[in-house]
Amino acid sequence: MSRYRGPATLISSDGAEIEVYVDLRAKQREWSGTVTIDDFDDAGSPDRTLRLPDGREGQVTLGGSAAWSDVVTLVGSGPPPFA
Repeated sequence: MSRYRGPATLISSDGAEIEVYVDLRAKQREWSGTVTIDDFDDAGSPDRTLRLPDGREGQVTLGGSAAWSDVVTLVGSGPPPFA
């Protein structure tokens, strides 16, 4: 199992970027994890690009979060950018 914890950038389909903290895990061909987003606004498409500090990118779909939490689940598609 491969893992990455640290800073990243989430990029929306309109190009807006937000700095986040992620905790990601890859197991075989699947990867997922959580992303901490201050003042998360779930409006718009849940599909985003995740960019790591070294420039590698992956496609993610954001899930839900509890009303009181800034931690959001995510599921990656394609190869993990941290493996």
